[in-house]
Amino acid sequence: MAKHNSKPTFSPGRRWLMWFNTILGAIAFFALVAMANYFASGYFKRFQVSANSRLDITPQTKALLQKLTNQVEVTIFYDQQGNEEMYGLVSGLLKQYSYANANLTVRSLDYTRSPAKAAALLAKHKLTTPKEKNLVIFESGGRSKVVFGNELYDYDLNSVLSGQSTAVRRNAFKGELLFSSALFAVTYPRQAKAYFVYGHGEHDPDNSGSDQGYSRFASILQDENNIPWQKISLRSTNDIPEDCQLLVIAGPAKASFDDSELAKIEAYLKQGRRLFVLLNNAAAGNDSGIEKVLAKWNIGVVNYTLEDTRFTLDGADIVPAQVKGDHPIFKSIVSEGLQIYLLSPRTVFFKPLPTAAPGDVPQFDILAATSTNAVGRYKTPGPTGSVEAREQHGMFPLIVAVEQGSIKNITTERGVTRLIVIGDSLCFDNQNINTMANHLFANAVVNWLVDRPQMLVGGIGPRPIKEYKLVLPTAQMKRLSWILLGAMPGAVLLLGLIVWLRRRH
Repeated sequence: MAKHNSKPTFSPGRRWLMWFNTILGAIAFFALVAMANYFASGYFKRFQVSANSRLDITPQTKALLQKLTNQVEVTIFYDQQGNEEMYGLVSGLLKQYSYANANLTVRSLDYTRSPAKAAALLAKHKLTTPKEKNLVIFESGGRSKVVFGNELYDYDLNSVLSGQSTAVRRNAFKGELLFSSALFAVTYPRQAKAYFVYGHGEHDPDNSGSDQGYSRFASILQDENNIPWQKISLRSTNDIPEDCQLLVIAGPAKASFDDSELAKIEAYLKQGRRLFVLLNNAAAGNDSGIEKVLAKWNIGVVNYTLEDTRFTLDGADIVPAQVKGDHPIFKSIVSEGLQIYLLSPRTVFFKPLPTAAPGDVPQFDILAATSTNAVGRYKTPGPTGSVEAREQHGMFPLIVAVEQGSIKNITTERGVTRLIVIGDSLCFDNQNINTMANHLFANAVVNWLVDRPQMLVGGIGPRPIKEYKLVLPTAQMKRLSWILLGAMPGAVLLLGLIVWLRRRH
């Protein structure tokens, strides 16, 4: 019989060595994890994995945040349960801002849960009767900017106006556009000032009760771009004020500019300043006189009645503008696949002065035109003194931009002269400014005219909201209901019964 060997497999010393190696390995592992976390805190990389691009930020906003050195506090003042979807979009987007720069801190205040703190915050910012309960407040260095929740979306009114639907559908989220503008407003306090010319039947920026008022466009200036405004008459001895960085002439229709008014506008432009002209559409008939000033800047105007036979809206001719995608004003509109619309616009085109020297011709850009399917109608004197109606088919320019630096007889102590001329003024009235991408277009025009940083002019735009609808016939809906309510729960119960029977035996 063989003798059993009771000698242990491992000696005590070897066992202690194995324990030592295990403990040393664990310490090394935790040390490596700690080192990786330490270095990751300073050299991290975040990337968007969600299909919801509304929660990502553009390179333009990242560039703005990289230059941010001031402390900025952002307060999300929302009913978090009553507006769960909107609050999720707002807070998710602002978290990306805080990740990009630690100088920006974000906090949430639910006014339904903390009424005392909510009242104190509203009183601090003089918002005792805010036009919208849900809002976002940006604060820095004693300056503040409020973005209201009802401004965060663009709405598609076409389906309602055409009778296809009774519900107004949200078609774009403007969070990044408004938040980046607010961030710029509180960290770069230099303000531009705008003046609306009146006295010739222009759209009234004070009129919020009329569809053809311009109060919503005025709100874009004041609330979204931090540009205060007021109205001005150029008649008699009134001159254009020295603090005017942007002069707006919005659809003159009832009276013509006299020679003294035109002279003041010409002198204003020769100082290297900014002019925004929106022409009354062709249905109004006669020129307003401002066309004389535009002609001296190589801009011609034609009283065609333009239409695109593919598009009509309540009897009005709407013209989809084919935009120049490489211009800063339209970069974000093109990148997001959005569209701007004008109503019965006039044609504006390049008309060089015959006496101008080659070096005196300003830089001229046609920013938007009709499609090649447009029709221009006009009237011309006939051979016997009668009036004949004629048509012209093709592409017609609608929006032009002119930029001029230092040339002979032009003093530019204020900078480069810039003009934008749109052949239609109704596109920015209260009824139409939130249609399609017109709101974004208005923002981009203002920023380009007052020479805001490139990051705010183009590249930041509304994010289209995609809707998915599943339509099933009645028979398929019944089958789907039986599958979801009967077959699937029944299959789980049957599987449980089989497992119970097997274990029982």
